[in-house]
Amino acid sequence: MQRETGRAGGAGRARVILGASCYPDAEAALVLAMELARQLGAELQAVFVRETAVLAAGYAHSRVVSYSGQRETGLTGAALAKAFQADARRFKGLLSARAAAAALQSSFREAEGHVQEELRRVSQAGDILVLGFKPILRSAGCIAVILAEGQGVPDYALRLARKTGKPLVALVACAAGAEPPPAGQWEGGVETRFCALPEALLRQLEQMNPAAVIVAAPLADLPPAARLQDAARCPLILQTGG
Repeated sequence: MQRETGRAGGAGRARVILGASCYPDAEAALVLAMELARQLGAELQAVFVRETAVLAAGYAHSRVVSYSGQRETGLTGAALAKAFQADARRFKGLLSARAAAAALQSSFREAEGHVQEELRRVSQAGDILVLGFKPILRSAGCIAVILAEGQGVPDYALRLARKTGKPLVALVACAAGAEPPPAGQWEGGVETRFCALPEALLRQLEQMNPAAVIVAAPLADLPPAARLQDAARCPLILQTGG
């Protein structure tokens, strides 16, 4: 395995775009997004996505019991809108304060829909996309980077692991039917694990409890990004083609 040097972005100034649909997910990923923006000399853009349709569908049939013992219907549209507004306000305030302290150029906007779809819609070749997700366990372990066969570890992944004090584990997605070589160590202390099938990759992510997952391999050759994040249960970092 080799090291891949150079900037993540293509021509022009790089962008790191952080997307989240709730404040806890945004807060958990902001440190990573800021560090990537600092490394790449990139603008940090944040998008708060109100996943109203998804949440409304989930809560429409919910029932709660009040302190008085009365059954009440699920969340109202007004209550849902108020919760989104509060989260968006906190996200914007946190971004503004931390970006100013770090002297990073940043911007914030709101959208409605689905986080991953919105980030794909606004992204350009060379952008780094960070999908917020609050880890279930407090003490997350390594940073995982998903690579294609023969692909080098991006420089920014190595620097991010060093900055966060986390070990870096490379998950190499092998071609279907290929006989994966044994796991090993690459110079710099990066552990390498080979995954011959998508199911094997997802299983590795489920067992690792990573602090973040960087997807450097082409997404077309991998399970959907949503499935990767569901398995890893942590922020997902995507490098768009460029």
